Amino acid sequence: MVKLDEGSKLENTRKSLEQIIKAMQEENVIVIVEGQHDVNAIGKAVEDLYLIGRLKSNTHINTITFDRLLYNHIDFSGKKIIIAMDSDRKGKEKKEKAISLIREKYPEAKIDDTTGERLLKILGVNCIEGINGPIKELEEAKR
Repeated sequence: MVKLDEGSKLENTRKSLEQIIKAMQEENVIVIVEGQHDVNAIGKAVEDLYLIGRLKSNTHINTITFDRLLYNHIDFSGKKIIIAMDSDRKGKEKKEKAISLIREKYPEAKIDDTTGERLLKILGVNCIEGINGPIKELEEAKR
């Protein structure tokens, strides 16, 4: 088994991060997060990755908050839904509730509940609003 050096590990993490953000940027995708701070953090991640040249496009990610899901009619027809909640108990409860609500109204909806988990895992954080620090550290480690 070949052991990866630190530079290879960092580059693999960067590539995984780019893949996740690009998946969230797709036109037919809606990302559901817990709150406005999470919406802002994902927007800043796109902006930062674009400015440093890691993303070719700074396309906005269509994010909605959990509360908006609860209290507004949102048409999920033909959309892929990525659920990106915090990994704490509250986040897990909201994720299950969101899945249940969406399945109830849109049984054929495509729900992805692993991409948000992958994002947190590769960055070593447990909350979406905490993703920007590790992203900055990843890029600074490159220099």
